[in-house]
Amino acid sequence: MRVSIPLLGTLLLAVVLAGCTHVRSSQNVELSGEGTWLVLPLVNRTATPQAGLRAAAIVESVLFRHGVNTVTRYPQSDNQGVLFEGTSAASRKKMDKWIRSQSADYVVSGVVHEWRYKTGVDGEPAVGVMIEIRELPEGRIVYSGTGSRAGWARQSLSEVGQKVIDKLISPVVQ
Repeated sequence: MRVSIPLLGTLLLAVVLAGCTHVRSSQNVELSGEGTWLVLPLVNRTATPQAGLRAAAIVESVLFRHGVNTVTRYPQSDNQGVLFEGTSAASRKKMDKWIRSQSADYVVSGVVHEWRYKTGVDGEPAVGVMIEIRELPEGRIVYSGTGSRAGWARQSLSEVGQKVIDKLISPVVQ
């Protein structure tokens, strides 16, 4: 059986793109890693419990890796750790109060749209995240980005999440 060169090229491109991270974000944003950064739990809009908390932990790690010296994650209190997702009006109010009590330069928040293993034989991990960075004390949005990725069958969900979040944050922190 003979395979044409254009068909072979198209198939190769499809295989390469299947593992790519798709990112759309603000352009030309460079924020200082010298400042103090706060990380809030990301709002979980998935069926996966604690996806927002998992993503926030990865955000914290990625910030450190890219040279941010001081990162403080929102403290879990009132036994919220297991089920806390940060979506209720009361929890948002508590987070806003906490942000105002901190002396920080930036706050990172966002939404997890997808955090799961796809159904089927291979069960590929799939992640979709929106990250937003606000400059304090004004609360002005200085960066907003959305990224998604579907991994390979042998990859872990957290590995794919790290790749998406890293792609979103790495061009921003200088």
